[in-house]
Amino acid sequence: MFIMSTHNLRELRAGLGSVVREVAYTGQEAIITDSGTEVAVIINMADYERLHEHADVADAFYLRQARTSGFTSLSMAEMLQLLGVEDAPREMTA
Repeated sequence: MFIMSTHNLRELRAGLGSVVREVAYTGQEAIITDSGTEVAVIINMADYERLHEHADVADAFYLRQARTSGFTSLSMAEMLQLLGVEDAPREMTA
C-alpha cells in the first residue's frame, strides 16, 4: 500500500520545510491542494530522476518508431503551412 500525505496551501506555508524533509526522508509523495483541488505534488529527487529517465526512454522509443514508419522531412514552407503560420519573420540584411 502506498501512503502519501496531503497538505493545503495554507498549512504548507507554515510547514514547508518539514514537509520537504519528510518527503526526502520517507520517499512518500506530498499532494498539495488548493480549495480542495489537487494542484501539485512534491516528490523526492530519486523519484524525479526516475520519471525523467522513463520519459527519455519513451521519447527515444517514439522517435525510433517515427523514423521506421515513414518519417518524412518537410520544407520550411510546408512546415509553416501545416502550422498555420502565414509568414515567418526574416532577418534583415544590411
